This record gives sequence, C-alpha cells and structure tokens, in this order.
Amino acid sequence: MATVDDLLRRMHRQAAGLRPNENPAQLDEHLLAWMPLATNASRVLEALDPRPEEHPDFYALLRSPRRGGPTQAGTAADPSVTALALTVGALGDVVASSPRVVADAGQAQRARLQASIRAALHAAARSTVDIARASGNERAGVIVWKIAEATELDALLPPQARVSTLERLTVTRLSAGTVDGAVQLWVGAAEPIFTNYHLITGIALQDAAATLALLSRTTADTMHDAARRRIIEPDASRETARLMGIASKAWREAAAWPSTLQLGGRAYEHHKAVRAVRDALTGPPLARLTLRGRVHALRSAISAAATIGEMQARAVTWLVNRGGLWVAHERPNLRPPGVERRHVKLDWETMAFDHPAGVLLSERANQARLALEDAAKAINQAVLPAASVAGGAGPIALVDNRIVADGWESVGSNVRTRRPEEDTPRMAGHHRLGISR
Repeated sequence: MATVDDLLRRMHRQAAGLRPNENPAQLDEHLLAWMPLATNASRVLEALDPRPEEHPDFYALLRSPRRGGPTQAGTAADPSVTALALTVGALGDVVASSPRVVADAGQAQRARLQASIRAALHAAARSTVDIARASGNERAGVIVWKIAEATELDALLPPQARVSTLERLTVTRLSAGTVDGAVQLWVGAAEPIFTNYHLITGIALQDAAATLALLSRTTADTMHDAARRRIIEPDASRETARLMGIASKAWREAAAWPSTLQLGGRAYEHHKAVRAVRDALTGPPLARLTLRGRVHALRSAISAAATIGEMQARAVTWLVNRGGLWVAHERPNLRPPGVERRHVKLDWETMAFDHPAGVLLSERANQARLALEDAAKAINQAVLPAASVAGGAGPIALVDNRIVADGWESVGSNVRTRRPEEDTPRMAGHHRLGISR
C-alpha cells in the first residue's frame, strides 16, 4: 500500500536521476514532458496551499511551462520526466482523497509537504536547464529556468525540515476487499441515511456504533503489536492503543440501547456496508497485510470512520431532541395475576424530548464521538515515517532518498541569475542559481 512517504521518495529519486545525454532532441522531449509534470504539480500544490491566490506568479509559471519555445513536430515526451509526472499525479490523488485529514493537519504540515514537492520540481528543472544550456537554446528553457529559480529555497532546506505528518496518508481503494476501502464505502452508505431523518432506523444507529467499537478495538490491538515490534514509535503507539480502547468501550455503550426504545424501519444498504466492514476486519482483507500495512490501512479507516461517528451522534441527538424515538410501556391494569412481565404486550408511544433514556443515549453517542476523534488524532500523529539526515551533499544529491541541495555556494551551480540588462537568461557554470537581486 503506497503512502505519501513512498511516493515522495520515488519522486525524489526520479528527479535526481534526470541527466543530460547526447540526444539532440532531448530538450524538446523534456519540454514536452513538462506539460503533464507542471499540471500535476500545480494540482497537488494548490490542494495543499490554504491561500493559492497569494502566489499567482508561481502557479502561472506551472500553467505555462512551454512558453519558452515550441517543440518539434513528432517529438515524443521524455520517458523519465513522464514517469516523474505520473508519480506527482499519484501523489495528488492521495492528497485529494483525504481533504479532511489535509485540512486538519495545519498549515505548517502542509507547507512542509509542499516544500518536498517543490524540491523535486527544482531538481527536475535544473536538469532541463542544463540540457538547454548544453544545446545552446537557452531561450527555449526560460520558463523551466524560472521554475527552478522559484523552487530553489525549498531544495536548500534539509530533508528533515521537510518531513510532514501528511506523509502517513495512503491510497484508499474503494473496494470491499480492503479495510480502508470498505469503511469508505460505508461512509457513502451511511451519509444518505444519517442525514435524512425520514430514513434513520434504530438498527442502523446500533449497527454503526457496534461496528465503530469493533474497528476501534481492532486498531487498539494492532497498535499494541506495532509498539511491541517497534513498527512505529512505541510510546505514541501505546498511547494511541489506549485511546482506541477508550473509544471502543464508549461505542459499545452507545450501541447498547434498552429494549424499551426503538426506531422502526430497515436500511438494507447500510446493513450491507456494515457487514462488509466487519468481514474485512475479521477476515483475509486485514489478516493478509503485514503489520505495517495493517497500521496504515487502519489509520485510513479510522479517519473515515470518524465521519460516521460524527453523523451517528448528530442523528441520535436530533432524534432525542425532537422526540423521534419510541418508548414502550406496559398497559396499565392489564397484567393478570401470575403472568410474567415479559409475556405482557407493551404499548409504544413517542418519547418526550427530556426522557431520561433518550438523554442517556445522546450523552453516550457524543462521548463516543469525542473519544473516537481523540483516538483518530492520536493515530494520525503516531503513524509518521521516520526521517534521518546524513552528511553533506553536492549541488543535487539524494540523502535517504530525498533531494538535498546544500553547499551550493562552495561547489557552484550550472545556472546563474538573470541580469537586468539581459533579454534572455543566460546560464553560466560558475554562478549560483538564486532569486534575482
């Protein structure tokens, strides 16, 4: 299961591996491949940027990577740059699949992930600029040169400064044969029921609470194993397991409705989705994964399940406040002597909004919701890939599969800044690429 961390490492390896060759058409091939690369990069960077309107110049560059000159007819895109563009596109799909997690991560974490992406763009742009300089066609690479200049500071950051908690995100496969996919499908089945108060049923609400309890308990056990085997940081894993245990107990209590309370109706689609989640948790879809894979799959599932917990608690509270539940009571003076209470037919009537049983249901549902939200935040913080930084690096190098561009002042660069009097930027090997001064 690919994570953002896996995709970033692949993207940085691909960007650092771009090299000039003796092919005279390589510049045209690079420029043609920059079209999908810039498009995909713009999509993922804008999704991470809380205020993209504040950086119109940079996004305008990404929308016009070929204004420096046309490519020759019949030229094929460079396969190495195309592969890099595909990786960036996959990264954008992962980020776009979890908008809530991305929004909750905070601006600092989003900015760090942006810096990692922009650092890879810088390395790719440097390669294209070198090819343009070697071919003597510097004007054709002017847009890419400007992209290299705009992303230089991100490449100068050490890899550890670019580590983001968003690197834990994984690809969610919308399939009942995967845990995270089954939960995501469950969200789709639960939303129309829990947000339409003509369709809500007591069985659906109890099924949801019970399934959330099972998911939380399974995640707690998995995090205990992850701590024992040091798959992730032990203290954070144990704390996550503790919070997951609390959430599991809270949802079990929320699922335990008294027999004297009910809300009739049937929700077949929801019941089918819930059954798929339970089968995934207790069957092969989870068991066949490695422990690390289970951790990532359950983290993704918990993030989606928090949405269901919120909808379930809101629905219960709404029903209790408006008197939407039914409460049973024994018919007065109709129990013959010697007849047990369980054999007496009960009458059902709508429950008052201040009925103690309804208030208790609402309190339990909201307590369980809060417990699951706390546990979801804990697992999001715990499942963070480790990042280490080794020694020095050259102008463009890899350290732990991440782009490093420190020490440029001493080793030099293939690109220099544009002088005000120049109509076209000219790249010289003894100057450092930088923001025009």
